[in-house]
Amino acid sequence: NLRSILQWDAPRFYKGNISYTVQSKSINLPGDTYENVSTNLRVTECDVSSLSVYGDYMLQVRAESENDHSDWMTVRFKPMDDTIIGPPDVKVKSESGSLHVDFIGPFAERDNWPLKQYYGSWNYRILYWKKGSTIQISCHSSICALHGTLSFEYHHG
Repeated sequence: NLRSILQWDAPRFYKGNISYTVQSKSINLPGDTYENVSTNLRVTECDVSSLSVYGDYMLQVRAESENDHSDWMTVRFKPMDDTIIGPPDVKVKSESGSLHVDFIGPFAERDNWPLKQYYGSWNYRILYWKKGSTIQISCHSSICALHGTLSFEYHHG
């Protein structure tokens, strides 16, 4: 949910203490140069969530040990395209032959805004079926809402 962690594998063979440097540059800004995101990292990951979610970046990382360092390893990163969107919070209640589904979110981890604020349109797809059956009773798609309550009538037939 827009929390972005760059991860990499440690070098197979190294001597001494090893640390890592992570840099970024914007692809959207011609002539932009790499800037440090984090230096002297002792772990093989770096939180890059501080970069604009609307950006398009090149990220690079290298290993450093005393007076030696590896080549830069580079990857393209687009937060809006590369983020894995988590599920909404869902509560389901059966009452008087109706199924009530309440849902909200998901939210961005960094500022707790609804992800819909970033992506614009938002759809939920709800599938439901009779307990013990693999036959789908109904499918409702393209339900556009930030949060809300859906009620479905289930009739025995």
